[in-house]
Amino acid sequence: MTSTPSGAAPDETFHKWTPTWSLDHTDPGLPPITLITDTHDQPAYTTTALAAHQPELGRIAVHPTPLATAPAYLAHDLIRALGKHLPPPHIDPPWWTSNADESWRVAVAWTQALNISHYVICRAHRITGRHLEHLMALRERTHIRLTLVASGPSPAALSTILNTVAHHQIDSIEDARQHLSTDQARTPRTPASYAWWQNAPFPGPHDESWYELPPRPRRPAGNPDEITSSTRGTPTRLPSTDSQPPVIALPTFKRADTSSTHLATVAQRIHTRIAHPVHAAAVSIRVLTGYGTDQLAQLTLPAPHRPRTDLPTDLPDWAGLLQNAARIHTDLQGYIRQDLSDDVSGEDTPFRLSAWDRNDVAHATETCHLVAAHVRR
Repeated sequence: MTSTPSGAAPDETFHKWTPTWSLDHTDPGLPPITLITDTHDQPAYTTTALAAHQPELGRIAVHPTPLATAPAYLAHDLIRALGKHLPPPHIDPPWWTSNADESWRVAVAWTQALNISHYVICRAHRITGRHLEHLMALRERTHIRLTLVASGPSPAALSTILNTVAHHQIDSIEDARQHLSTDQARTPRTPASYAWWQNAPFPGPHDESWYELPPRPRRPAGNPDEITSSTRGTPTRLPSTDSQPPVIALPTFKRADTSSTHLATVAQRIHTRIAHPVHAAAVSIRVLTGYGTDQLAQLTLPAPHRPRTDLPTDLPDWAGLLQNAARIHTDLQGYIRQDLSDDVSGEDTPFRLSAWDRNDVAHATETCHLVAAHVRR
């Protein structure tokens, strides 16, 4: 679904990360898996596991969607536990949500960008063998600690994995509480760097303020129409600046106060309402610079062979984190070649957006109640 950047290596040189794992390909240096067994399905175990959810310490507790067996579902559960919302059922979903590999790439990108170090998975006895394999692939890629809470007999797939991978087992609620409190010694991260701690309402209320993006830069050239098409083929246009309630204009980044209330509000919306890291990063750049969706794929970062850049070099923390998540995702897609020189490695091109991705970025912009700047003649 993603277009190949011009001037890059041929397609066969790209190697996307896929959520595949096998028993004979595992890193013995990874932290052992912890299995908490709750044979009698006592509520205290689940309550203790969910109470361990502390993003500021890098620990995320996940309660998988009951009876969800599609390969992408557990990845979606992880993404939601990280504070990211997928569209509600009545909204056409982005293309990637039905693609298992892409959903797991999104989960890995957020896990690494947000410095998540520990996942606690409840009801592990109910997740499928395919989900377990994908979860093990994520563990291999991110080197996280993994705690599984099995509130029933362990399935054969889980037993097979544990017979091969280093693990230890806990079978008392006291030991479970002790295990899940071991991250307390870590130093909490400052809220100023992590805007998603203060979640914006989702979906946005009808009376929520709309913000106008900064004026669109003249270059690079492109088609400035903000028209999107849903997956059902229904054309939609983002609201104009005449919409109600009144639109609040955002300043360009050069004049912006990074501590302004308006930018903090927008940052919370982006972190909460946009689940795909590349789309979230793209909307953040639109907020700071006014670029249109048609211009994003042409933007470049500064490089030794090209010191001029289209993007700000001193992004605020919340936007820099999103750019890092997007870069990790781009690497997972195989579009960054570490073995090539800077001018063809792909490192300096942050956005590779297909037509579908441009549509999703436009929809995400609207979801955050942002509108393109009104053209003043």
